[in-house]
Amino acid sequence: MNYNNLFSNELPIYVSEKTGLKFYYRPNTSDIKTIIEVVERDVYQKKYFQIKANEHWIDLGGNIGAFTLLALSKGATVDVYEADNEHCELIKMNLDLNRLKANIINKAVVHDDTKEITLYIQKNGNTWRNSIIKNWRGGKKTVECININEVLKEGDCCKMDIEGAEMLILENIKMKLNKLVFEWSFDVDENIDRYRNVVKKMELLFTKVHAGVINEKHNVWLKSWFPPCKNVYCYQNFSQF
Repeated sequence: MNYNNLFSNELPIYVSEKTGLKFYYRPNTSDIKTIIEVVERDVYQKKYFQIKANEHWIDLGGNIGAFTLLALSKGATVDVYEADNEHCELIKMNLDLNRLKANIINKAVVHDDTKEITLYIQKNGNTWRNSIIKNWRGGKKTVECININEVLKEGDCCKMDIEGAEMLILENIKMKLNKLVFEWSFDVDENIDRYRNVVKKMELLFTKVHAGVINEKHNVWLKSWFPPCKNVYCYQNFSQF
């Protein structure tokens, strides 16, 4: 892939005070918000859930590479899957900027054998959010797909944030991973019972599951609730922490 050809103008660089990691970002988009959430606020890590050296992580929904770079900086290896070629170019640029290496796969990860699918794009200035599930009505493109069973293997660690596509994957997954952290997007599907059922399934696959609890009287996510998502942390072998 020929990187940098989509970005004719020089992009600004954000430097993390917390980690020292550097990121090219697109002004007037949510790129900075993503970097702050993942790297500065560390939303994918908890005291009980940490990225460790020598772990192999699968980053599903690479965006501009914030999680990938964070995991690499901790000594892990990473395969990053991202459906949007523009984001793949930014991931490569950010890897090069930090002299880090990861495998970048420009494909949408799906639960079945679909070969191609429409990627819907939400725009705020430049492209910044995309989904194969929800039509954001900001543009679209056809992208190549790969089955989740070709991506994951037993014992992997996985971060999953693919704007609703994780729902079907999690409902169908059977293999036991070492660690899994995923974001469940209620602005893609407001059905809370669907979320609860997936959490119950994770409890059968993992030793420990930490999931945001929602009052049992609610079955539908209200539009006034913010943020419209829950992060769920799943792992094996609690004693390792």
